[in-house]
Amino acid sequence: MVRKACLLAVSWAFMAVWLESFGAARGQDAGRIELVPHRAVYVMELGRARSGGNVAGAKGVMVMEWAKSCAGWTVKQRLKLDLVDNEGTTMATEANFSSFEALDGLSYRVTARNTRNGRVTEDIQGSASLKRKAGTGTADFTQPKGVRFDLPRGTVFPTEHVRDLIGEARRGKRTVYRVVFDGATLDGPLEVNAVIGNPVPAGTGRWAKDPLTNRPSWHMRLAFFPLKESKAEPDYELGLRLFDNGVADDFELDYGAFAVNARLERIEPLEVPRC
Repeated sequence: MVRKACLLAVSWAFMAVWLESFGAARGQDAGRIELVPHRAVYVMELGRARSGGNVAGAKGVMVMEWAKSCAGWTVKQRLKLDLVDNEGTTMATEANFSSFEALDGLSYRVTARNTRNGRVTEDIQGSASLKRKAGTGTADFTQPKGVRFDLPRGTVFPTEHVRDLIGEARRGKRTVYRVVFDGATLDGPLEVNAVIGNPVPAGTGRWAKDPLTNRPSWHMRLAFFPLKESKAEPDYELGLRLFDNGVADDFELDYGAFAVNARLERIEPLEVPRC
């Protein structure tokens, strides 16, 4: 019910990290964005439940880790979330996700394992590659065997997607459309439509004194649509405050019938490799 947030998310969402000052970044080319590793811990709870839905409560924790090597980025996400229905029954969900994305953005590997009340609901292993930047590609899974997706022209992987979001936000763009493949489920590539708000000055919010979050930011809203289906409504939406270094202090996962809020509890930088 609750899929990976990427990579912004929050992979989401998208959650890579950049070191650039706001004054220097304005008007710069997005290609100069530098990524910095970090680990963030989020506390999750029910944001809202709409009438007619079957979710009355939610509580959990999520750990996001971005580690860099000389070859690429490894993203790890560990999520434990208990959902309570209207009859008081608790469904315990766990999700473990790991991916590797090459620095050139052309190759990608993913492993994901999800459980519900102790039973495995998804066990995924796969890899994907693009022929060139903004080119076509393919995704092949070894678990489950035989699953394959064609990646259309313009597809990007999650870290490259976040790089695009930051770059377009710096240029003053208000909307960004991309086809993104994260491999977190067997839905295939996703159409992601992002709406970007006005820049928010540094030094605001709960984490204003932390070096990783005492930075300018933007409020963004991302809608996710399976590319293989034609739907008027997204599968889910992600609302977040994304700093110019890629960190998100708070975000919302909106599934229509209910929404889950994630609140930053702890954040720390990770070692930067010497290459």
